[in-house]
This record gives sequence, structure tokens and C-alpha cells, in this order.
Amino acid sequence: MMNCMKDRFRTPVAVGSPLRFIGLEDKNLFIGSCFAEHVGKRFAEARLQTMVNPLGVMYNPLSISRLLTTQETDPERDFVLYKGMWHSWLGDSSLSRLDADECRQVTNQALACLHTELAQADNLFLTLGTSRYYIYKETYEIAANCHRLPSIEFEEYDLGVDEIVEALDSALVPLHERNPHMQVIFTVSPYRYAKYGMHESQLAKARLLLAVDKLQMLHPEWITYFPAYELLLDELRDYRFYDEDMLHPSAQAVDYIWQRLSAEWMSDEVHNYLARWEPLRRSLSHRPLHPESAEYAAFQEQTREQLDKLKSDYPNLSFPSV
Repeated sequence: MMNCMKDRFRTPVAVGSPLRFIGLEDKNLFIGSCFAEHVGKRFAEARLQTMVNPLGVMYNPLSISRLLTTQETDPERDFVLYKGMWHSWLGDSSLSRLDADECRQVTNQALACLHTELAQADNLFLTLGTSRYYIYKETYEIAANCHRLPSIEFEEYDLGVDEIVEALDSALVPLHERNPHMQVIFTVSPYRYAKYGMHESQLAKARLLLAVDKLQMLHPEWITYFPAYELLLDELRDYRFYDEDMLHPSAQAVDYIWQRLSAEWMSDEVHNYLARWEPLRRSLSHRPLHPESAEYAAFQEQTREQLDKLKSDYPNLSFPSV
């Protein structure tokens, strides 16, 4: 009986094979919900070439589509003044400013940076959060972020599967024509939108998953899917892998998903590099009890030598100073 139960404490999720392994020289761009921020942060901590949400967190497919197709803002429609601050409908509050011109300037700069990156990205990670979106009633603009304006200022809608496919396909096809080397890797955020109700949240996730599946079938040579959603809900499947709000994935869950992604979707060259970088990264973050000691001075010198060797072996990557 014991043998029958062996290895049955979890349900392993197969992550499949990538269209192309993520390489050491690859440029990686992350756009989407807070989950894109978490996984993108792991790429950045590994010192891989990474850009994460230059206009802030994105949740719905229409805002992501618009971001991918807009290169300059409309000063009459893309901004709103609320409680003394100017906000952009194209991004989150990281772009908000007291001055209207400054808000437009930082938004346009972020857009320019994004499109420069899109032109040369090897891997575009798109994390979809929800099929729901909000329209600002006064100008009928889609809000990537509501900036805490009263809910009465917005109309709320739910996208169907075909609408999601159309919005993302119309944005991605021209991008891929300009940058044919780019592979698009979709993920669906495992965050649960409790404010909609758990059933409605699951329906929204289902629409996203079905839409991604259709996009894969349309472009199997350059669109793929990494099952972060399934890894958390089916393989980890335990509230200890959620944050205190019981809705967001915990840091441990994000680490596990990063480990699966790096282990199974990255090239051998990246694996060899990470085997050297990870212990060095831990050494760099070490905080000694006695920084004035000779022992710590020797530790610092050894760390500096290892870092100099890594910089020499990987001159195209950016490393911190000791």
C-alpha cells in the first residue's frame, strides 16, 4: 500500500518544450500583470538582459495590445487630472506627475524605450491577468490602470475569447514582421480576482487560456505558452504557496516557477552561467556581523576575484560592483 502512494503527494505539471531555448545573449522583455514583474525580476537578478513593464503593470489584453501598437500619446485623450496629479491611461501610477507636460514626457519616453526594445527582443513574455477591462466614460479610453478614480467614472466590460485573439493578433503580427526572430511566450497570471467572485475569476482565466491556445494555433512557429498558472494551481496546489492575502502567489511559489522555467526552457550555456552566478549573487548579498574583521576582508577579496573572472567570461552581461 505504501508503494502505491509513493510520489503521489503532488501532481507534476509538464511544462513542455520551448520553441527555442532562452539563450545567454537573449534580450528578454516582460509585459503584463504583477506576475510578469515577479518572474521578470528573477531574470534581472540573474543579470540576464531584461526589461520589465516600462509603463508599469498591465492586466487586460486590450491595454497590452494598445501598448504594443502605440508609439506616441494623444495629449487630449491619454491623460487625466485627478486630485492634483496627472495620470496616463497607458500605464500605472509610476508615470503620474504633478505637471501635465512632465507626465506626457515620461510616458512618451517609456513608450519610445519599449518600442526600441520590441524591435530587438528575442523573447517577449506576455502575462495576461484578466479578460475584464475598464473604459473611462468621459473620453471612452481604455484604462490600463484606474488610478483610484471613483468606480462611477468607468464602464466595465468582459472580453470574449475571439475579441482577445483579435486584439493581440493585430498587435503581434506587425511586431513579428519587423522582428521575425522574436518568440512570444504567453503566461496567465495565477492571481485570483476575488472582487469578481471566484467563479467569475475562473471564467476570466478560462477565456484567457482559450485565447492563448487559439493564438498558438494561428502562429505555432513563434507563439508558445509557459504553464505558470497550472504550476501553481495544479502542482503546488496549497495555500502555503500564496501570499498573506491568499490571492497573490508567494515568493516561494514564484521562485519555484522561475526554477522550472530556467531548468527546462533555458540553454545549457545559461545553465552553466547560472551555476556560477547564483553562489556569487548570494555572496554579494551577504551582510556580515563584523565587517571590520580580517575574515570578512578576505571574503570580500575572494568575491571580487570571482566577480572579475565572471565579468571577463561574460562581457556582454552587466554585473554589480563589490
